[in-house]
Amino acid sequence: MSSKENNNKKTMGLWSATSIGVGAMIGAGIFALIGIAVQIAGQLAYVSFIIAGIIAAFTSYSVSKLAVKFPSKGGRVEYLNRAFGKGIFAGGLNITIWLGYTIVTALYAKAFSEYAAALLGMQGHSLFLSLMSIAIVALFIFINFAGSALVGKSELVTVIAKIGILLLFCILGFTTVQSSELSVSKSFDFADVMFASGVIFMSYEGFGLVANTAEDVRKPSKNLPKALFLSICIVMLVYILTSVVVIGNLSIPEILKAKEYVLAEAARPLLGEIGFDIMAIAALFSTASAINATIYGPVNMVHETAKANQLPSFLVKKIFNHKSGIALLVTGGLVILITITLDLEAIAEVGSLVFLMIYTLVNIANFKLRRKTKSKAWLVVLGIAGTSFAFAALFYHELQKQSLSLYVFFGLVLLCFIYEWIFQRKNLKNQD
Repeated sequence: MSSKENNNKKTMGLWSATSIGVGAMIGAGIFALIGIAVQIAGQLAYVSFIIAGIIAAFTSYSVSKLAVKFPSKGGRVEYLNRAFGKGIFAGGLNITIWLGYTIVTALYAKAFSEYAAALLGMQGHSLFLSLMSIAIVALFIFINFAGSALVGKSELVTVIAKIGILLLFCILGFTTVQSSELSVSKSFDFADVMFASGVIFMSYEGFGLVANTAEDVRKPSKNLPKALFLSICIVMLVYILTSVVVIGNLSIPEILKAKEYVLAEAARPLLGEIGFDIMAIAALFSTASAINATIYGPVNMVHETAKANQLPSFLVKKIFNHKSGIALLVTGGLVILITITLDLEAIAEVGSLVFLMIYTLVNIANFKLRRKTKSKAWLVVLGIAGTSFAFAALFYHELQKQSLSLYVFFGLVLLCFIYEWIFQRKNLKNQD
């Protein structure tokens, strides 16, 4: 088959692939985490978004090089297996990635239900919140069963809608920004900015899902690197503008009081109640498209991990004409379970720790494979330094406040490695 014929069979172009990354990032990240960032870094929360974005950009260099050399729907699963082998170490990491994404997707579903509740005046109704979370996850499971072409097209529509609303919010918001609200207090501590950048790194982790589209993207050697860099640049710009508008229009106490729906609250001074409703609707678009994009990647990771004999083979069984159908249903089930049981802020912290660890190891993997991927060593080292430093800063922050999130993080990683050790020992016995 010629390369031209092969490209014709692929379903995603540059902007569909970019929208997967943008959709995965602009979700709960800006709508739910900005309040947490302000709580830690104060008026300089927007600087935390810049630092986290720069770290993500350096890491995307490694991801793009690995994705072009080793195109796979498994993304980081493939890269870690290539660099570290298919043993317990890579297997444990791959399961950690999967569970990390189920937690992130659950965070997005939770944020969706919280904004829906605020819009409908149903705040605090736990049954309503649970039902909304279940419904939105179920919807995008159905969309993913329909195929990658529909995933890309539906993502492009929702991404355009939410970015349009956010940019309108920024344009209007800049007309009422109070410079006094952006001034830095004398008690300012730059360490807090670094801590915040670690916590909100999770708002950028979705860029890696672009790599999972490698087998569906036309001209991947050209379009994948572009899609990665474009998605990060678009998202960083939106995050910076939005955070400046929020901080410039609300006092710190006002932001902290409404931190779970702060963007909607920031729209009140601009447009009154209709502004609140518009931003709540934008939040629904954003969190919904984040669920759409984030479910797509992990399902493919599970498929590739199972093919590498690091997860049970039944996960790769086809159902409803979807080659990863069982994996999709299991992932969706885990997302729903986590959504109705876990706390938003703690999960943001655990998610960031998980992905900073994983991306550090992805950078290390590219360093090991740099001759094959034709990567520049100094750029890879910058990526390793960035993610390692952010991980250390966040780890220290969690340690200082004796956070439960740290124990959850260690428990999650330990559980993944224990499971993989048992699973691979069982496989060896069966082979004997």
